[in-house]
Amino acid sequence: MGIRKYRQSLSIGAKTLLSHVTLAVVVIALASVISYTLSSQYIRETRISDLVEKAERIAESSQEAPEGDMLPKRRTVRTFEELTNAKVFFLDADNEIIRMSQYYTDPPDDGDESEFQWIEVLDAIDQEFARRVLAGEKVSALRRFEFAQEVIIFAGAPIVDASGAVRGGVILAQPVESLRSLSRMIRLMLAVVVGISVLLAILLATQQTRMLVKPIQRITRAARRMEDGVYAERIPALPDNEIGELGHALNSMSGRLMDVIKNLRKERDKLELVISGIGEGLIAVDTEWRVVHANAAFLELAELESAADFLREGGADVLFDPLKALLERCMQSGQSVEQAWENASHRAIYATATALTDESGAILGTVCLLRDVSEAQRMEQLRRDYVANISHELRTPLTGIRGMVEPLIDGCMDTEEERQESYRIILKETIRLEKLVGDMLDMSRLQDGRLRVELEPMELPGILDAAARSMRSIADEAGVALRVETDGSRLACMGNEDRIMQVLVILIDNALSFTPKGGSVTVFAYDGGGHIAAGVRDTGCGIEPKDLPMIWERFYKADRSRMRTTGTGLGLSIAKLVTRLMGGDISVSSEPGKGSEFTFTLKKL
Repeated sequence: MGIRKYRQSLSIGAKTLLSHVTLAVVVIALASVISYTLSSQYIRETRISDLVEKAERIAESSQEAPEGDMLPKRRTVRTFEELTNAKVFFLDADNEIIRMSQYYTDPPDDGDESEFQWIEVLDAIDQEFARRVLAGEKVSALRRFEFAQEVIIFAGAPIVDASGAVRGGVILAQPVESLRSLSRMIRLMLAVVVGISVLLAILLATQQTRMLVKPIQRITRAARRMEDGVYAERIPALPDNEIGELGHALNSMSGRLMDVIKNLRKERDKLELVISGIGEGLIAVDTEWRVVHANAAFLELAELESAADFLREGGADVLFDPLKALLERCMQSGQSVEQAWENASHRAIYATATALTDESGAILGTVCLLRDVSEAQRMEQLRRDYVANISHELRTPLTGIRGMVEPLIDGCMDTEEERQESYRIILKETIRLEKLVGDMLDMSRLQDGRLRVELEPMELPGILDAAARSMRSIADEAGVALRVETDGSRLACMGNEDRIMQVLVILIDNALSFTPKGGSVTVFAYDGGGHIAAGVRDTGCGIEPKDLPMIWERFYKADRSRMRTTGTGLGLSIAKLVTRLMGGDISVSSEPGKGSEFTFTLKKL
């Protein structure tokens, strides 16, 4: 990718440089052609004008010979030729035949003393130019003349005597080769100038291209990096021109884009925090069945390491096939769909899938909300059991009371002894009913947090003795030995005397209920190092392992066939709540047939 971008930047620079150089070369070439044309035209016209002027002067300086001729001497003609750098010819105006003088370079060998000879002008065009000169007209031309046998610069002027009559003419014939040599020199000079100009143009174009392309390349690289997600990119060293304004605009746009991206990320993070913080599982998929989002609650419910494993073939547990089918139905119908099932851990899952649509109504994907309703179902079942247990526990003493009251009303009790027995049963069931209601009220206050426990420094040995004394009569009646056992220390702790007594009485009563006659119940306490431990140990029938996790539940009762008396099933639940209110905890260890040991902890003073 980087090499391709580098090549693209080089291509832009090369194209720009080539366009600049091409434009410069075309302009220089056009200027050179125009300069050469104008220079050649100017030199030709100047040369012809100069030759005409020289012809006029020669014509004015010609004097009439004694014989009446207008022709100067050969030496004079040679002087004219050297001064004008041209051949000098004279025309004869007195002869009907147009004649032109031609001077000898050297004297002839035949003894002719004349310095020239006359030659006839035979060519029609040459005659036309000669007649115009003899007619008193100044003539000039650049063409091939037959008398010169080559292309010449031609200039002619008439020779006029004192009376104004044309007695002849002067013709200057300059070879065009001199003009061509001058043109060649001009071409050479123009070639040198063009070469230097092209070289300078290339250097200038290179510099200008560099100045033009470098900012564009920096802007392009910055735009590419922003395209790749580097929105903090800035373009340095911008020129003070339109390209610089473009770079500044891109820098400003980058800054604003960074602010927008930052705000979007903040909103996204907030949304992620909200979605991750909800207890329900959330998964969203698009129409290509790619997972767009899945929070931690979903992964926990699906029991997956990553959301990608969910839609991968064979990735999720087969128990989640209903969820896949649910998403597919929602995607196809566009309607909200609901379904419930159990996951691999046998937790009840309730899912609601809703289709996501755009403004036109096209389906973009599906979002599904999953809830673990196991606790709700358990609580609903617990509520039902609670109502059933309360009804049962209330009905039992009420039935007993009714069973005693009705005979009393009907007068079926004949003796005072029978009536007293009925009264005792009614009192017993009333106390039982009162205890049940009291336990229910305590449980309600503990669960609602309305019951506050004030902690204070205390020592446990006296509380243990008081609890044992309060239950001594019941233990003696059951034939169970009840004793107190400590490690001999002060057992100073933070607690509430009434609540500690309540927990100990519950545990002692529970131990006496499950300990057969001849057994023993021990109320103990010892220093556990970081805490004070207290509890009740018995030699009763023990608790089955399957019942151990459930004994703290409200109204739960173990095997009643091994119980001496019936209880409400709320005692251990209350003991656990009270212990936690005092900052401790309660636990149990038991072995069927050998007894149980309940231990609760308190903060050490």
